[in-house]
Order: sequence, then structure tokens, then C-alpha cells
Amino acid sequence: MTNNNRKRQPEIVREQLLASAASVAAERGLGALTLDLVAQRAGVSKGGLIHHFPSRRALVEGLFNHLLALFESSVANYISQDSNPRGRFSRAYLMASAFPVGDPDESKLHGAFALAMSNDEHLAAIWREWVAAQMGKHSEDVGSAIGLMVRYAADGIWLEACAGTGADCAKTRASAIDRLIELTYSI
Repeated sequence: MTNNNRKRQPEIVREQLLASAASVAAERGLGALTLDLVAQRAGVSKGGLIHHFPSRRALVEGLFNHLLALFESSVANYISQDSNPRGRFSRAYLMASAFPVGDPDESKLHGAFALAMSNDEHLAAIWREWVAAQMGKHSEDVGSAIGLMVRYAADGIWLEACAGTGADCAKTRASAIDRLIELTYSI
């Protein structure tokens, strides 16, 4: 792709930059994410990267929002396949967490951002706003202790995948997921 083509396709360049940032963060951790390294990986000048993401903070936020959009798309896909509205959002959240459909490094990135949210109020606020919006859309799950427990368990499931623990107990994991799914029908 030449520079002239890139100028005409800024969304493609942006996606390349986000994919490169995701690759760096998955391989080396979010702390190792630098503008220089991402630009180099994407085959873009640092100025080209700065055009899309004017700072490291903007790049991290862009990657966080990108991952959140992928997760939301996965949740929406599971919801669209579920005809029972009772507990549907919690089931979809569980399935999207337990069975990510994207890049295998996606779970690692979610883990990195979960840790980042623990000391980055801005990222935590983005996540809280997303959760509040989802709760507004899926009111059948709002206020449900069971829905909350299932979503907490789902967060633990992807954290386990991110950490690489639990690989020896796939059968037990599957059984736990099945039981959690059953619980959502009582929301």
C-alpha cells in the first residue's frame, strides 16, 4: 500500500494501527506499548500514527474502545441467537467472555485492560459507562443478583484464560459454564 492509498483510506490505516497496538500489547504488555513500536509494526510513520492517535494515551484509549466494540459485537451476536429474553444479556455476556471469537490474544488484552482499569480512572469510567448502557438496554437483567453473579463469574472465566490457569480442567470449566447458563434462565 502506498502513502497515496493510505491518505485515501484513513480507516484502513487506523485499523492497521489498532491491530499493531494490540499485537504489541499482547506480546509485551500494555506498559511496553510505545508510539514508535506501533508505527514501526504498522509500517506507518510516527507522524502518520500521531495523525490518528496524537498521544500514547489516545492510542491506549483507542485500543480499549476497539476491544470494547469487539466484545459488544460478540455480546450482540449471542443475544441475536437467543429467543428467550429472560437472562439473555447475562448469558450473552458469559458466552462472549468464555468463548471469544476474535484473535486468541484478545483475552490477554482484556486482562491487560482490566489491570489498567484498576489504576486508570478514565478507562474505568469508559467501562462503567458501557456497562450502564448495556444495563439500560437489557433491563431484564438489571437488579438481578443471579445476573450479577453470572457476570462476575464470566469476568473470572476470561481472567483465568488471560492468566493461562485452568487449562487442565476443561471439563470442569465447561460444566461450570453450563451451570451458569442454567442459572440465567431464573433471572
